[in-house]
Amino acid sequence: MYIIIVNNTNISARKCCYLDLTISIYQGKFRVTLYDKRKDYNFKVITYPFLDGNVPNNLSYGIFISQLVRLARVNSTLKGFKDCVNELLGKLVAQGFKLAALRNKFVKFYKSRLNIWGKYGSDIYDEFIEMFQSPNIIL
Repeated sequence: MYIIIVNNTNISARKCCYLDLTISIYQGKFRVTLYDKRKDYNFKVITYPFLDGNVPNNLSYGIFISQLVRLARVNSTLKGFKDCVNELLGKLVAQGFKLAALRNKFVKFYKSRLNIWGKYGSDIYDEFIEMFQSPNIIL
């Protein structure tokens, strides 16, 4: 039996938060997902640019690919990755990003980063493209 001990960050004997990770033990295996401490604040934290700002749009949309890479590397399960991407989409759409442009960036990520998303053991395209067609985006 495994027990995780990280001082002052334990949620339970089998789950803790460390840096930007939630580490848990499920069925004898470590499971890692993203932990965002900003969710614990009682106010909204703006984390990505608005498209009407001074940052060029192509750089703003590039953030989406970099976050897809980060989220895929951090999450050990496809469900965790998908949940994080859905939440990210919600934030970006709320800040004026267009779903069609985000979809194009996702396709670019999908085609060029098999080495990153391939760890999930299945083709992610159909499951993720649905998010861009009829999104159930978390706002």
